[in-house]
Amino acid sequence: MAKVRPILRAPHSGKNYFLVDSSFLANKHIPPHIAPIGHERDRVQACRDWWAEIDAQLDAGFARIYVPDICIAEAFKVLAKKYYSHKWFPSAVSYGQARSRLSADMTTSPKELKKFNRRVSIHDVSTNRDIIISVDRFFELFNKHKKNVQIGDLILIATAKYLMDFFDIPKDLLHVVTLDTALREGIGKATDLPRAYDPTLVSHRASRIFR
Repeated sequence: MAKVRPILRAPHSGKNYFLVDSSFLANKHIPPHIAPIGHERDRVQACRDWWAEIDAQLDAGFARIYVPDICIAEAFKVLAKKYYSHKWFPSAVSYGQARSRLSADMTTSPKELKKFNRRVSIHDVSTNRDIIISVDRFFELFNKHKKNVQIGDLILIATAKYLMDFFDIPKDLLHVVTLDTALREGIGKATDLPRAYDPTLVSHRASRIFR
């Protein structure tokens, strides 16, 4: 198994840029104790441990978080499925609280935006022309390696390339965080894409990755 590269909490130059998928984003707002005991609860807690690290870096000025707009919509869908289909949330109130926390993460008040040292929790990235054009290329790559992914996954990796090409974010400082195995493995096949991490893997747990 390839050695997993650690992420410095305080990079020597610049900051860490985290590009996150919908499941990882949704799990930030799911209390671990409502998930079924065992595998599912461990997965939620692993994501929460990563979020604790990312939020601490954000507060210290060493991180920035990006999420494609389609992943934001899918994150709300994930919460809805946990309530309506999986029955994780014990009440409509607790489900509504999770939705409100996610909404708050995605919203910055005009007052906050006017501040010189404003803190924006998460930067949403619109699915623009350059991202859409890249999707076809990555579909061919994933199809070649027999990695079956959804359109939202392809938009996520196309967004990663967009951030590097148009925002000049260094590849070594851009970290894709996803719970999708096929997506993570497919990203590993492309030399021009940043590393992908799955917080639920034992080798990718926060205690092992962050230094």
